[in-house]
Amino acid sequence: MANAYKVRATCGSPSCAYAHPHDIIRAVNYESSYAMALMLNDIPSYMSCPSCGNDLHFYPFALIEELGT
Repeated sequence: MANAYKVRATCGSPSCAYAHPHDIIRAVNYESSYAMALMLNDIPSYMSCPSCGNDLHFYPFALIEELGT
């Protein structure tokens, strides 16, 4: 398994538990995934929740490979 840095999305409403089933963006490192998540959160109504219609909240996500045990 290799390291993977991604941006994912979830509904911004506290009463909705929707999480987008696919990664939004795959980035080259954590810093770029963090920056992309911030940028997408700054765009008003970029993507709406299909369940309740509120805006989606974007966040960085990392899968880190562990070396040896």
